[in-house]
Amino acid sequence: MLVARIVTIIVLSVMGTVPALAQAQPTFAQVTADSSPVADAYFDAYTRLDWDRLEPLVADGASFQDRTAELVFGSVGATGKPAMMKLFREGYAGITKIIFKPMRRIHTGHYGIFEGDLNWATKMPDGRIVESTTPFLVTIRVENGKVIEHRDYADYAPFLAAVLQARKDGK
Repeated sequence: MLVARIVTIIVLSVMGTVPALAQAQPTFAQVTADSSPVADAYFDAYTRLDWDRLEPLVADGASFQDRTAELVFGSVGATGKPAMMKLFREGYAGITKIIFKPMRRIHTGHYGIFEGDLNWATKMPDGRIVESTTPFLVTIRVENGKVIEHRDYADYAPFLAAVLQARKDGK
Protein backbone atom coordinates (compact mmCIF):
# COMPACT_ATOMS: atom_id res chain seq x y z
CA MET A 1 0.00 0.00 0.00
CA LEU A 2 2.78 2.40 0.88
CA VAL A 3 4.64 1.40 -2.25
CA ALA A 4 1.51 2.04 -4.34
CA ARG A 5 1.18 5.55 -2.85
CA ILE A 6 4.82 6.32 -3.52
CA VAL A 7 4.51 5.08 -7.11
CA THR A 8 1.34 7.14 -7.56
CA ILE A 9 3.03 10.25 -6.19
CA ILE A 10 6.04 9.72 -8.42
CA VAL A 11 3.86 9.12 -11.51
CA LEU A 12 1.69 12.16 -10.80
CA SER A 13 4.66 14.38 -10.13
CA VAL A 14 6.36 13.25 -13.35
CA MET A 15 3.14 13.71 -15.31
CA GLY A 16 2.74 17.16 -13.86
CA THR A 17 6.23 18.23 -14.88
CA VAL A 18 6.33 16.72 -18.37
CA PRO A 19 3.78 19.16 -19.84
CA ALA A 20 5.56 22.03 -18.09
CA LEU A 21 8.89 20.94 -19.57
CA ALA A 22 7.33 20.44 -23.02
CA GLN A 23 6.03 24.01 -22.92
CA ALA A 24 9.14 25.60 -21.47
CA GLN A 25 9.44 29.28 -22.20
CA PRO A 26 12.48 30.51 -24.12
CA THR A 27 15.21 31.95 -21.95
CA PHE A 28 15.92 35.65 -21.62
CA ALA A 29 19.16 35.14 -23.54
CA GLN A 30 17.39 33.32 -26.38
CA VAL A 31 14.61 35.91 -26.69
CA THR A 32 17.21 38.70 -26.67
CA ALA A 33 19.30 36.92 -29.32
CA ASP A 34 16.25 36.31 -31.51
CA SER A 35 14.77 39.81 -31.23
CA SER A 36 17.98 41.86 -31.53
CA PRO A 37 18.60 41.44 -35.28
CA VAL A 38 14.95 42.18 -36.05
CA ALA A 39 14.95 45.33 -33.90
CA ASP A 40 18.25 46.46 -35.45
CA ALA A 41 17.05 45.89 -39.03
CA TYR A 42 13.76 47.67 -38.31
CA PHE A 43 15.43 50.65 -36.65
CA ASP A 44 17.97 50.96 -39.46
CA ALA A 45 15.19 50.95 -42.07
CA TYR A 46 13.16 53.43 -39.99
CA THR A 47 16.01 55.93 -39.67
CA ARG A 48 16.72 55.62 -43.40
CA LEU A 49 13.04 56.08 -44.28
CA ASP A 50 13.28 52.79 -46.17
CA TRP A 51 9.66 51.72 -45.94
CA ASP A 52 10.01 48.82 -48.39
CA ARG A 53 12.67 47.25 -46.17
CA LEU A 54 10.78 48.04 -42.96
CA GLU A 55 7.36 46.73 -43.99
CA PRO A 56 8.14 42.96 -43.94
CA LEU A 57 9.41 43.33 -40.35
CA VAL A 58 6.07 44.69 -39.08
CA ALA A 59 3.47 42.34 -37.57
CA ASP A 60 -0.08 42.64 -38.86
CA GLY A 61 -1.37 43.94 -35.50
CA ALA A 62 1.60 46.19 -34.72
CA SER A 63 1.24 49.67 -33.27
CA PHE A 64 3.21 52.92 -33.41
CA GLN A 65 2.97 55.91 -31.07
CA ASP A 66 4.85 59.14 -30.52
CA ARG A 67 3.03 60.70 -27.60
CA THR A 68 5.74 63.36 -27.27
CA ALA A 69 4.70 64.73 -30.69
CA GLU A 70 1.13 65.48 -29.58
CA LEU A 71 1.66 69.18 -28.79
CA VAL A 72 3.79 69.67 -31.91
CA PHE A 73 2.11 67.66 -34.67
CA GLY A 74 -1.10 66.46 -33.05
CA SER A 75 -1.78 62.82 -32.31
CA VAL A 76 0.84 60.66 -34.01
CA GLY A 77 0.07 56.99 -33.95
CA ALA A 78 -1.28 54.03 -35.86
CA THR A 79 -2.52 50.54 -35.10
CA GLY A 80 -2.20 47.74 -37.62
CA LYS A 81 0.39 47.24 -40.31
CA PRO A 82 -1.52 49.03 -43.12
CA ALA A 83 -2.14 52.09 -40.91
CA MET A 84 1.48 52.20 -39.75
CA MET A 85 2.83 51.97 -43.28
CA LYS A 86 0.44 54.67 -44.49
CA LEU A 87 1.54 56.94 -41.64
CA PHE A 88 5.22 56.38 -42.43
CA ARG A 89 4.90 56.68 -46.22
CA GLU A 90 2.61 59.72 -46.19
CA GLY A 91 3.20 61.37 -42.83
CA TYR A 92 6.97 61.26 -43.13
CA ALA A 93 7.04 62.27 -46.82
CA GLY A 94 8.11 65.80 -45.89
CA ILE A 95 11.28 64.63 -44.14
CA THR A 96 14.15 65.62 -46.42
CA LYS A 97 17.05 64.51 -44.23
CA ILE A 98 17.54 62.13 -41.35
CA ILE A 99 20.77 61.14 -39.62
CA PHE A 100 20.72 59.24 -36.35
CA LYS A 101 23.78 59.66 -34.12
CA PRO A 102 23.59 56.82 -31.58
CA MET A 103 24.50 57.24 -27.93
CA ARG A 104 23.13 53.98 -26.59
CA ARG A 105 21.65 50.76 -27.98
CA ILE A 106 20.17 48.22 -25.58
CA HIS A 107 18.75 44.80 -26.36
CA THR A 108 16.85 43.20 -23.51
CA GLY A 109 14.38 40.38 -23.97
CA HIS A 110 11.75 41.38 -26.52
CA TYR A 111 12.96 45.00 -26.63
CA GLY A 112 15.42 47.02 -28.63
CA ILE A 113 16.02 50.49 -27.19
CA PHE A 114 17.79 53.13 -29.26
CA GLU A 115 18.89 56.47 -27.84
CA GLY A 116 20.73 59.27 -29.57
CA ASP A 117 20.41 62.52 -31.45
CA LEU A 118 18.32 62.75 -34.58
CA ASN A 119 19.53 65.36 -37.04
CA TRP A 120 16.61 65.85 -39.38
CA ALA A 121 15.03 68.30 -41.75
CA THR A 122 11.43 68.55 -42.80
CA LYS A 123 9.52 70.54 -45.36
CA MET A 124 6.92 72.70 -43.64
CA PRO A 125 3.45 73.32 -45.13
CA ASP A 126 4.61 76.75 -46.36
CA GLY A 127 7.53 75.15 -48.22
CA ARG A 128 10.32 76.12 -45.81
CA ILE A 129 12.82 73.45 -44.82
CA VAL A 130 13.45 73.36 -41.07
CA GLU A 131 16.42 71.43 -39.70
CA SER A 132 17.12 70.51 -36.10
CA THR A 133 18.91 68.03 -33.89
CA THR A 134 16.49 66.36 -31.54
CA PRO A 135 17.27 64.07 -28.58
CA PHE A 136 15.53 60.85 -29.56
CA LEU A 137 14.61 57.55 -27.88
CA VAL A 138 12.91 54.62 -29.61
CA THR A 139 11.62 51.39 -28.11
CA ILE A 140 10.79 48.45 -30.35
CA ARG A 141 9.13 45.24 -29.14
CA VAL A 142 9.67 42.09 -31.19
CA GLU A 143 7.68 38.87 -30.90
CA ASN A 144 7.84 35.87 -33.22
CA GLY A 145 10.31 37.63 -35.49
CA LYS A 146 8.13 40.70 -36.13
CA VAL A 147 7.85 44.17 -34.61
CA ILE A 148 4.62 44.44 -32.64
CA GLU A 149 5.20 47.79 -30.92
CA HIS A 150 7.19 50.90 -31.82
CA ARG A 151 7.34 53.93 -29.54
CA ASP A 152 9.15 57.18 -30.25
CA TYR A 153 10.06 59.74 -27.59
CA ALA A 154 11.64 63.01 -28.64
CA ASP A 155 12.48 66.38 -27.15
CA TYR A 156 10.86 68.59 -29.78
CA ALA A 157 12.09 71.86 -28.19
CA PRO A 158 15.06 72.15 -30.61
CA PHE A 159 12.72 71.60 -33.56
CA LEU A 160 10.28 74.26 -32.34
CA ALA A 161 13.18 76.69 -31.80
CA ALA A 162 14.33 76.01 -35.38
CA VAL A 163 10.80 76.67 -36.68
CA LEU A 164 10.70 80.01 -34.82
CA GLN A 165 14.15 80.94 -36.10
CA ALA A 166 13.17 80.09 -39.68
CA ARG A 167 10.11 82.34 -39.36
CA LYS A 168 12.26 85.19 -38.02
CA ASP A 169 14.78 84.71 -40.81
CA GLY A 170 12.03 84.58 -43.41
CA LYS A 171 13.29 81.26 -44.73
